Amino acid sequence: MIGPIEPWGFLVLCGCALGVYLFIRRCALHGLDGMLFSRVGTWILIWSFACARASHVFLYRWEAYRDHPLDMFKIWEGGFSSYGGFFGAAIVAIYYARQHRINFWPLADAGIYAFMWGWTIGRTGCFLVHDHPGRISNFVLATEMRLQTIGDTHPVIHARHDLGLYDGLLSLAISLFYFWGDRKTRFAGFYFCWGVIFYSVPRFFLDFLRATDLSWSDSRYAGLTPAQYGSVLLLGIGVWSLSVCMKNDRP
Repeated sequence: MIGPIEPWGFLVLCGCALGVYLFIRRCALHGLDGMLFSRVGTWILIWSFACARASHVFLYRWEAYRDHPLDMFKIWEGGFSSYGGFFGAAIVAIYYARQHRINFWPLADAGIYAFMWGWTIGRTGCFLVHDHPGRISNFVLATEMRLQTIGDTHPVIHARHDLGLYDGLLSLAISLFYFWGDRKTRFAGFYFCWGVIFYSVPRFFLDFLRATDLSWSDSRYAGLTPAQYGSVLLLGIGVWSLSVCMKNDRP
């Protein structure tokens, strides 16, 4: 807490506000309907949060929620899967574009451009509360965290990788790449394709740094986290989308 303010919730709210502003601005830049956000943007936010929560419950913490199912609705206690949110938002955007016969790629470009800047702000909140602890490390960016490890009766302070910090730096780098990309006209889908490729590859390897010595460590399936499987899927989508968009080559 910073006084009466809970930093994670506040910065996530700021990230959403920034994302909304940039999405509306990018839609206008692409010549999309100025009222587009009021129709699709609200549903994107709702479904992204709903899918992020559902993914967290069923893929990451099902053993904890199975015996206390009502706890899955306690969203104020945290617990959201980023990839669940990504795919939830994408499903709504694709459905809306098909229903209203809107070219999906400019819509996707506007969405991911806005999202990356907002995500950077939100991940700053994750870093401040250290809710994505990694392995114990003496790395220069490692952060001291007071956590209870398996076998300990009391929380212990260790310097650990902070995945919230690393993911925020990754999204900031992609956002700055987008800023550079605005220097000239790009083909439709440019921001979406390169954004998902540049995000998915580092994110896959970053998840190997997640903590495994905590009682609530992320679930693994065949040695990989759900986010790593999501990264592989996202990379495939990015490569396929890039081949389609470069073939069309429409500004």
